[in-house]
Amino acid sequence: MGKMGQTTQPTTGENKEIDNFLSNFKDENLEPFDPEYQNKFLKVFATDKEGFPERIQDIVQVEYFDSYQKILLDYQLKFFSKYREVAKFSTLKDIINEKEKGLAKDHLLGLIEKIEQTSVDNILHIKDSSYRYFKERSVKNCIYQMALDLKKHNYDSMKQKLEDALRAGEIRETGHNYVTDINKRLVGDFRRPISAMPGLDALIGGGLAQGEMGIVLAPTGGGKSMMLVKFACTAFLAGKKVLYYTLELSEEAVGNRIDACLNQIRIKEVWDFPDVIKENTEEIAKNGGSLIIRGFDSGFATINTLMSHVKTLQVNDNFIPDIIFIDYGDLLKPLDSYSEKRHSLDSIYVGIRGMATQLKIPIWNAAQTNRTGMDQEQISLSSIGESLGNARAADIVIGVGRTAEDKENNTATIGILKNRNGGDGFYRPAIFDTSKIHIELTEFKPGDVGVPKSKPKNYQNNTTNKKTENSADEVEDAIDNILLD
Repeated sequence: MGKMGQTTQPTTGENKEIDNFLSNFKDENLEPFDPEYQNKFLKVFATDKEGFPERIQDIVQVEYFDSYQKILLDYQLKFFSKYREVAKFSTLKDIINEKEKGLAKDHLLGLIEKIEQTSVDNILHIKDSSYRYFKERSVKNCIYQMALDLKKHNYDSMKQKLEDALRAGEIRETGHNYVTDINKRLVGDFRRPISAMPGLDALIGGGLAQGEMGIVLAPTGGGKSMMLVKFACTAFLAGKKVLYYTLELSEEAVGNRIDACLNQIRIKEVWDFPDVIKENTEEIAKNGGSLIIRGFDSGFATINTLMSHVKTLQVNDNFIPDIIFIDYGDLLKPLDSYSEKRHSLDSIYVGIRGMATQLKIPIWNAAQTNRTGMDQEQISLSSIGESLGNARAADIVIGVGRTAEDKENNTATIGILKNRNGGDGFYRPAIFDTSKIHIELTEFKPGDVGVPKSKPKNYQNNTTNKKTENSADEVEDAIDNILLD
């Protein structure tokens, strides 16, 4: 053993062990990805808007791709290195037309067309598996280089190589550079909202987008759960994968509400129309949408419970939700114990917002007002329950006000109480028939985005206490006339 401060030289036996390790490591047989997987990877790389190219650019290795896929990836990596964004397929075609000739150009252009048409069912799997593979290759290559350094006693170089290998592929975005990242924010589609309800969408920026949280605020029995069901049905009809958590009602009860909303059948009568509901559900599913309802006991489930369930769905069922509904967050159990309820609710709502951000999925949640919100025509943020934390964490807060007269006449007043994607502090009247969850705005104003700037027309509901069976149909006709005008 050498004295302190001196470097001990590897013995001949140690050098032999290193040489054997290097020989085995170098001779390892590495199979490239199959062409179908390569095409899916290139499709995800070219269309991703969630930072995947930034994360993988340092570790992706083109030598594991076939000849033409390798060429396309090489062009993409060079383009990304220069412009800090991936080349769209149209741009990639222009590059190929300029740089390539003859059969190579024809093959590459044909491959781009094929990749454009490639369907990727499990994007997260492609991202995770490719990242893991290239990260492992990067680390193993580092170990090989470190073994070479060990023979040469370059210990400082070993340390640097290991730090670089571990850092490669990690998130390194420092933020949005206003000057150099101008193309990222001016493409016009950086925010892709999911529709909540026709008419309402125009007032809230099209709905919630990835990473955003929205709240429907109403008193007990005020219709907040009905609004969530309506929003969930809209997303399902649009072909989205919907995940609905219920912490109060059973899974079957929520399913019956969705049956009623989608088929405009009274909730208490859905059991009388099984064939109609089955046929309509199958027809809707052809659009690509799916809907999972999962119930948890109130006061027992936490944010971690929901996160774990989302991961389970991804792994076991290949189900990656486009949007999540929580009915309702107040009934979740906080991760820590607090002496005051308001602090517990603060932690819950911050957790929901963090869940939306981490999963990059929009989440709609319901919240209950305090007593001041009871029987109020217009709900305000001052009517929010124990904590303002839910309002602070939310991007959109919608209030549902229903007086006793409103409940009798199947009407409501819907308010936009907070809106990070547009105006707020205004109210619109609506049909609100909870018997079959028929909810629709009945009045628009000239200032409303996406609404013709003509004189608004009010829907005059039947003011008598007696409700006719065909009143809902008459209302729908009236709304059609308003929108057509």
